[in-house]
Parts: sequence; structure tokens; C-alpha cells
Amino acid sequence: MDSTSTDLTSALARFTSTLNLADVPTDVKADARRLLLDSIGCILAAARTRMAPIVHGLAELLGDGNVASIAGCKQRASLAGALYANGRLANCMDLDETFPVGHHFGAGAVVAALALAEARKATGSQFLQALIAGYELGGRVASACGAHIFGKTGSVSHFSVSTVLAAAGVAIQLEAQDETLARQTLGIAGSNTPLPSMWPGKSMELPDSKYQDAGWAVLAGVFAARSATLGATGLSAIFDSERGLIKMCGTDRFDPDTLVGDLGSRWMLSDITYKPWPTCRWMHQPLTALVMAASRATIDPQQIESILIGTNVLVSGPRFCNSTPRTWVSRQYSFPHAVAMVLLGIPVGPAWLDDTTDDIQHVKELREKVRVESWDVANDYPGRIVRGQLRNMPARITIVMRDGSRLEAETDFALGDPWKSDTAYGDDHVVEKFRVVSGLSKARADVVIQAILSIEKQVSVEPVVSVLRDADGFLGAQE
Repeated sequence: MDSTSTDLTSALARFTSTLNLADVPTDVKADARRLLLDSIGCILAAARTRMAPIVHGLAELLGDGNVASIAGCKQRASLAGALYANGRLANCMDLDETFPVGHHFGAGAVVAALALAEARKATGSQFLQALIAGYELGGRVASACGAHIFGKTGSVSHFSVSTVLAAAGVAIQLEAQDETLARQTLGIAGSNTPLPSMWPGKSMELPDSKYQDAGWAVLAGVFAARSATLGATGLSAIFDSERGLIKMCGTDRFDPDTLVGDLGSRWMLSDITYKPWPTCRWMHQPLTALVMAASRATIDPQQIESILIGTNVLVSGPRFCNSTPRTWVSRQYSFPHAVAMVLLGIPVGPAWLDDTTDDIQHVKELREKVRVESWDVANDYPGRIVRGQLRNMPARITIVMRDGSRLEAETDFALGDPWKSDTAYGDDHVVEKFRVVSGLSKARADVVIQAILSIEKQVSVEPVVSVLRDADGFLGAQE
């Protein structure tokens, strides 16, 4: 396909509406199942945090209903309520997957697919087909927008755009839209994406709103598809011309190939990255180096003199160096806090981000020992970018003990990156993460894991969505 002369909107509408599970490679389907398992784990973890009652209250604002499940609520809610609540929960801990341009949209595709499949009583194979279509559309849009370092201002975020489109892609499939309707859905979705945003200046204490309201973005994508189904029309060339959606996002390096090149043969799911820790994904290379260094000796955290992180300029600013993060989201962006959590062995989950960590003496002491500096080698990452993707981003760690000994490590990749065998996550890795973060008993986790890893064989998504309503099953129950 000559992407330079292609009707871009039409190409995306055709691919998304006609994608068939039978044409999807086996390894890509496996990637989609892992995404589903990982996202469910993130949602269940968030349902045990301070954000849950806030999100549940907002879901009530979207109307009553008995249509779709919300994590932490025993009764089904309205479709809109479920889309919003689960979308917001999936992203609020920054534990969800990341596409390597720095976008989070995979969990949004999962949430849209779960709610619509439950409402429409779709089969597991229909669900998986829709999930893949949504992720592929979101990934194409994310690739075209690129990392926010490519924006004209250098500080815009396109997360909402890719999340809205990922949800719209799912809905195109589950609303059984043809290319004509799908084109209208893309136009409506594109014109209703939130403005690109990022925290202004050098903000230290970050708000709950983060860089996007993922729940609202998911709702907007599905709303667009339902609007088109009911007969509404949208901007039918939303991705084309000099004023197309990608340009509207502030991107100044748009390559049409990233949007429509090799449709059906270059799969976005193959580049999915997973998060071992609830922190900004760009912090994961230094944290991976930390784990590597710490594995070389038995460390008593109280005997640590100092910890030096060498990383790139993107993550060496004030909010990443904050040793006294006081908000839920600030802890997700603080190297000192994350290092303390890793070295103290705090299980990944709600405890990582809870306010009570501020009062733990060992945590406060370790935070003060962490320094972050810009490292010249790490700043070479722009020359290693692949189709807009930030892949190998060098990082190093030096742990200095009180006796003068040093533990050091360097890495180009983070745990959860798919491009190297020693960092790539397979089923076993995602299952292990799910067991830790979900809070489920072993028996309940086994049932959910089996249902998800065999989703194509399920006659409905009930074996998966039922865990969202099982309050007793995920609130820390143990055998």
C-alpha cells in the first residue's frame, strides 16, 4: 500500500470493520489474551484503592441499569457507567500496559470490549476479535502521533486520542459496522477526543486527573460508534488533509506509514510493553537496572549509603526526583519512592501508592538516599527510535553500601519489553503479575486465568466479567 496517496480514513475504517480473527496470527492472539489478563488485574487492584468510591460515584451519575459489570460493585450498572468506571480504574494506578510511544490505550480497548460484549451477549471469539481491532487502531493512531517529545511544544500528551480511537475500534466490531459506518465512527470519535494535555511547568504534586481521564476517553469512543449506528455523521476525512486529526494533536513528524502501512501484517500488539511496577513506563529501565544490581548480593536496606540513577533528560526532572511525594499520582512518578518500594519488597498493588507509606521510617530514609542525574549515554535515545517508538532507553544504577562496596548495573531495556527474550513477558509472567496485583484467592484466580487464556472457547464473557462483581472474591480473600 502506498500510504502517501491512500485515503487514510477509509483504509482504517476498512481494516477495523473487516478484521477477522481467522486472519490474525497465533502469536498476536496470544498477545491479546495477555493484555486482557493484565488489564483485569490492574482493574481489580484499583478497586481496592482510594479511587474506587470516587469512580463508583461518578458511574452512578451516568444512570442506572443492569447491563454491564463494574469492578467492586455486586450489581450490574449502565453501559455508560461500566465503560467510564472500569476505564478510569484500569489506568489510575499507572500499572497498565504501555505502547512504546508512551501511550496507554490497551486497557481502554479491554474495558470497551468487556462492557459491549457483556451487553450484547457476544461470544469469547467475538470479544477477542473486537479487542484486537481496537488495539490495532489505537496503536496506529498512537504511532502516528508519536511520543509527546515530538510535539511542537514538546509537552503535549496524546493518550486520550489513542484511547478514544481504541475504544471506537472495539465498538466498530461489536456494533457490526461496515466500512461506511466505521468511517463515520472514526469521524465522530476524532472530533470528540479531549485536548492533548500534560502537567504544566515543573509540577511536583500531581492531581488525580493525571494526563487523561481514561474512563471518559473510553466512553467517548463507544459513544461515537453508537452515534454512527443511530445515523449520526462525522468528519468523514478525519485523518486526511493538512488539518487531519494527527496534525491537530500538534504532531510535526507525521509519517502516513505509521498510520496505515502494512495493515494486517505489521501488528501493534507485537510491540506491547507490560509494567512490573505502578510507575511511569519511562522509569522502568532504571528500576530494571536496580533489580539487576540488587540481585547480585543480599542487601540490608539500612546499610545503603546512597543510590544513584543515571537516565535520560525526560525522566530526570523535578517530579521524578521528588523524595517527598504527597499525592497518589506523585508517587507514580517518583524515583525515590519507587526505589524504596522495590528494595523494601512491598508487593506491587495498592500498598505501593497508599498515603500510609509516607509514615514508614524505612521508606522515608531510603527516599532521601536516591539521586537522579541525566546520563549522556541515555540521552542518545532519539537516534534509536523505531517508527516513533522509544525502545532501548539506556539506564544505569549504582548502589553504594556503608562499607564502601558498590553494586552496579546497566540496561537498555526494561522488564516487560517485547524486543529481547530476557525482558519479554509471556503467559507465565503476566499470570504471576495477575496473581499478585488482583488480590484474588488462588482458587478464584485459577478460574479467571483459565477463562481468559481460553477466551475464544467461551460462549460469553461472563466467566471473566463475573470477577468484577465478586466483591468477596477480590478484597484480599485468601484460602
